[in-house]
Amino acid sequence: MIDADWIPVPKPLFTVRICINKRLNTDKLPSCGGRGSRGVADALERLIMDERLPASVTRGPCMNNCLHGPTIKIQGADFISLEGDIGAAQLEKIMAAIRAEAMRRQSIVAPAEPPAP
Repeated sequence: MIDADWIPVPKPLFTVRICINKRLNTDKLPSCGGRGSRGVADALERLIMDERLPASVTRGPCMNNCLHGPTIKIQGADFISLEGDIGAAQLEKIMAAIRAEAMRRQSIVAPAEPPAP
């Protein structure tokens, strides 16, 4: 038994997929992994856990958007291209989209009860 104030994150309702592909760079083209997507994935995972959002982060292969990455796909929602900007403002923009998707999905899973007559 764990003696702590830790509460597990709810079962994920959706996935946030992040490209972590890194080119060998023999052609000198950018890649999501080369632009810091692994760090973005780690940061989003921590923020999602801290807020106990019902989402999981999946690190994946190329999504064919290397020139505009890091690239993130919120399952059932937005496709986000960070254009090389991995700053705090961009992380907040992504988290806002994740929160919105979590609220949308939770309202589908547990819709509000109709008002009493």
